[in-house]
Amino acid sequence: MLRSLVRWICRKYAARKMAQGDLHTAVKLWSIAVACGDSSPQTQRTLGELYFRLGDYSHARPLLESAAPHFVADSALATMLAHAHQQAVKSVPTHQSQSTQEPALAQTLQDTFNISQQGKPAEGERPAKLFLRTGGDNFDALHLMVVLGARLGRTDEAIGLIVEALRRNPGSAEAHMLLTVCAWSQLAPVVETLRERVTKAKSGEISPFGLLPLPESNASEQYLCARQYAEQQYGGILSRPPLCGTGLRAGQNRLRIGYLSADYHEHPTSFLLAEVIERHDRRRFEVFGYSHGPDSEDPMRRRMRAAFDTFREIRPLSHEAAAQQILDDRIDILVDLTGYTTNARLEILALRPAPVQVSWLGYPGTLGHPRIADYLIGDPIVTPLLDGAHFGEALALMPNCYQPNDRQRVIGDRPSRTVAGLPADGFVFCSFNQSYKFTPAMFDLWCRLLASVPDSLLWLLEPIEAGAANLRREACSRGVAPERIVFAPRRTQAEHLARLQLADLALDTFPYTSHTTASDALWAGVPLIARRGETFASRVSGSILSAAGLPELVTDSSENYYRVALELATWPDRLAQIRARLAANRMSCALFDSERFTRDLERLFRRMWMDYRAGTLQPIVLGVYDDQGVDAAPHCADTRVVPKAKSC
Repeated sequence: MLRSLVRWICRKYAARKMAQGDLHTAVKLWSIAVACGDSSPQTQRTLGELYFRLGDYSHARPLLESAAPHFVADSALATMLAHAHQQAVKSVPTHQSQSTQEPALAQTLQDTFNISQQGKPAEGERPAKLFLRTGGDNFDALHLMVVLGARLGRTDEAIGLIVEALRRNPGSAEAHMLLTVCAWSQLAPVVETLRERVTKAKSGEISPFGLLPLPESNASEQYLCARQYAEQQYGGILSRPPLCGTGLRAGQNRLRIGYLSADYHEHPTSFLLAEVIERHDRRRFEVFGYSHGPDSEDPMRRRMRAAFDTFREIRPLSHEAAAQQILDDRIDILVDLTGYTTNARLEILALRPAPVQVSWLGYPGTLGHPRIADYLIGDPIVTPLLDGAHFGEALALMPNCYQPNDRQRVIGDRPSRTVAGLPADGFVFCSFNQSYKFTPAMFDLWCRLLASVPDSLLWLLEPIEAGAANLRREACSRGVAPERIVFAPRRTQAEHLARLQLADLALDTFPYTSHTTASDALWAGVPLIARRGETFASRVSGSILSAAGLPELVTDSSENYYRVALELATWPDRLAQIRARLAANRMSCALFDSERFTRDLERLFRRMWMDYRAGTLQPIVLGVYDDQGVDAAPHCADTRVVPKAKSC
C-alpha cells in the first residue's frame, strides 16, 4: 500500500515537473517510482524519453529498447531509439550531478510530507523513510525524520537516525543535523572523519556549507572541500563550452546587473538586500532579479519584486533554460546570492551565462571553482588579501563591511518581559542564532557567564524539540538550572526586532558567527560580544561590529570573550555607555549607511567591468572615494590575463 502511494505521488509530481520543463527532477522522481516497483512499459518509455531529451543517450537506450516491443506503432520512440544508438558512445550525461535535482526534489519531498500529514501526523514518517532508502542520505528527508521524531516525543530515536546515516556514509549534512539538535557527544568522531576525507581528496559528496560550523575546520579545508565538491557535482557542466565567452560584448548605456537568489521572501538575505536594490543608480545600472526559490505573497516578496527593473521567476525552468534566459537578457554581471545554502542552483553559474560572475552575501565561503564565479565580494576583515589562496575566486573588497543593511526595518514598541516569555527580573544574555551554530565549547562559556552573573538567563531562539531537550540537559551537566535557558518562539521580523530590545547583551557563536542576527541585535540597540577566527564565517560579526564603530567588542580568544562579556554584565555603567554610543551612531555608522554602501557596491561593479573590458581578472580593493568618484586604491599587482573568446 505504501509503495503504491509513493509511486502515485512520484508520477504525479514528475508529470508536473515535465510540464514545467524541469526534466532533471522528473528523472529523479520517475527513478524513485521504478525503485518502488513501477516497471511498466509506459514508465520505461517516459523515463527513456526524459534521458533522451537531456542528451543522456547511454541511459536512454536500454529503457527505450525495453519499451519498444510494447509500442510497435510509435514512430517517435523508434526515432529516439535510432538516434540514441548513434549517439550513446559520444554522449556526455547531463543528469548525474545530484545537486542538479536537489532543489526541486526537496520541495517535492516537502509536498509529500504535507500531503501525508493531513489527518495522521505519524504517517509523515513513511514517505521520508522511503526517500532515505531509495535516494541515499538525502538531507531534506533526514531533516524531516528528525523533526517528526521530536514532534512524536522520540528524541533519542531521531538522533539515532542521524547516527545510522553517519555509519553508512559520514557526510556534512548529517554532522550539520547533529549540531542542529545539539547532540554534541556524537560530533567529535564525525568532525575527524570529515576532515580526513577532505585532506585525502575524498570529499566530493560533502556539502561545503556543512563544514562551516564544524569546530576546528580551517580555511584551507573549506576551500579544498568546495573545490572537490564543485568538480564532482558540476563536472559534466564545467566540461562544456561556456554559454557566454570572455570576448567583448557590445557596449550598453547601463550595466545590467542580475541578482540570482532562492531567498526573495521573508528571509535574512532579503532583509539585508532590499534597500540596496531600491537605491541602485538607474542612470548607470539596470537591475534584474532572478528567483529560483519558493514563490509567496509575503510583504518582503512584494517589495523585492517591485525593487527590480525586471523580476523573473525561474524556479520552474531547467538549469539550461534559466541560464539561457540570463544570456538572452544580456546580463553583464551576474551575482549569486545563495551559494551552497538551501535551494542552491550553482549549475546555472557553471553554465556561464554572463561575462562576469560574482558570489556575494548568502554564503560565507568560496564556491571552490573559478569558472563558477570570477569574484567573491568581501571586505578587509572577512577576506583579507593575504588569504586569497583559500578562495577559488578573485577577492573584491568593499571598503567597510561587505554586508548591507536595510534602514527601513521598523522596530516596534518594546513589549513587557512577561509578554516575551521572560522572568520579571534578571540580566538577559541572548543568542538568536540557529542551533547548528552552537558548539560545546561556546556553550561552556555561556554557562560560565550564567554561573558568574546571579539571576541571569540565556535567551535562545527555539530549536526543534530534540535540540531544546539536549540544550537543557547540557546546561544541567554544567551546573546551570534548565529554567535559566529560555526559548523564544519564531516571530515575524518586526515582532522579533521589538522583543530584542529586552535583551541586555548578545552573545555571538563561534566558529560560525552571527550574520543577519548580529545586525538585528545592533539595529535594536543591543551590544554583541564576538570572537574573531581564521575563516570567512568566523569573521563576519567582527566586520559588522567594526563597521558599527564597536571594534572593542571583538575578541581574539575564548577567555577574552568571557572577560569582556562578564565585565559588561557586571558593570552597568560601562554597558550603558556602549548602548548610548550604539544608539547615537546608529544612523551615521558605515554598517547602516545604505546610500554609501550602494555607491561603493556600484564602484566595485564598475571596476569588475573595466577589468573585463581590459581582459584581466585581479583582486579589487576599494579605497578612498575621491571627488571624481574614482577608486584611489590601486589593484594588487598579481594579475591574471583572461583569454579572449567568442563574444556573448
